[in-house]
Amino acid sequence: MEIHAEAYNRPIGIFDSGIGGLTVLKALKDKLPHESFIYFGDLAHSPYGTKSKKMVRAYARTITRFLLAQEVKLIVIACNTASASAAQEVRRMAYPVPVLEVVEYGVEAALQIIGQADQTNHRVGVLGTPTTVSSEVYVEQLRIKAKERDIALEIQQAACPLFAPLAEEGLWQGEIPKLIAAMYLHDMHAFAPDVVILGCTHYPLLREVIAEQLPESTKLVDSASLIAERAKQLLEDKKLLRLTPEPGSIDIYSSDSEDTFRRMATRFLDMTVDIVHYVELDAWEESEG
Repeated sequence: MEIHAEAYNRPIGIFDSGIGGLTVLKALKDKLPHESFIYFGDLAHSPYGTKSKKMVRAYARTITRFLLAQEVKLIVIACNTASASAAQEVRRMAYPVPVLEVVEYGVEAALQIIGQADQTNHRVGVLGTPTTVSSEVYVEQLRIKAKERDIALEIQQAACPLFAPLAEEGLWQGEIPKLIAAMYLHDMHAFAPDVVILGCTHYPLLREVIAEQLPESTKLVDSASLIAERAKQLLEDKKLLRLTPEPGSIDIYSSDSEDTFRRMATRFLDMTVDIVHYVELDAWEESEG
């Protein structure tokens, strides 16, 4: 796709397996209020965290093609599982449209906090889907970035496969998520991490119940605020900021359950979401064919 003189008026594309990426959309909207956004939630295939890497890559490829067809000027992979499994493939397909992904900025958020501490040895916990945890993408990136900064790290991961479905169902607080969090985080509590990365964009919705199961001194971080800062910087550098005093629009697409998605988006974004557009990915791809 060629970037032309009017590219600054194009929207920013964001995708996730469901509603979790709304945490990233909200941060982007707050940082870039004049930009327009297209958000795709792939509820038909959610959660990605229990799918094979091959399937996640296939979903990511199709959604990338969909977003490029909407002439987006930036793509944000707001899904840790898709970032772990398909980031390089999405970058290759999208070029020259830039791609940001949440894993890189989750790591950066953790290391920024660690860099402010006095001790020489640090403990980092990572909570993620089974696919993200098994990929060890966070472990690898944490070690690389820590070595560059001469920081000693101990790292422990925990797969939390039921957190994403809880978030999708709106069960963000209460007895059920507390019991599940206690089951998943027993060993993480004993590890006593300085920082825990919420390695799935659904998990910030469960921040309170997660924090209750960890030591009081443990800080929870996610990628949303840093990825929004980076998006603004990138658009400024490329002269792609939308030059208008008017607020931008938000168009939301879902591959399933539009009404459920609309209710959740309204609740989380603190704004009325009247329409969620339904797109059947397979049928769309055939029609583009």
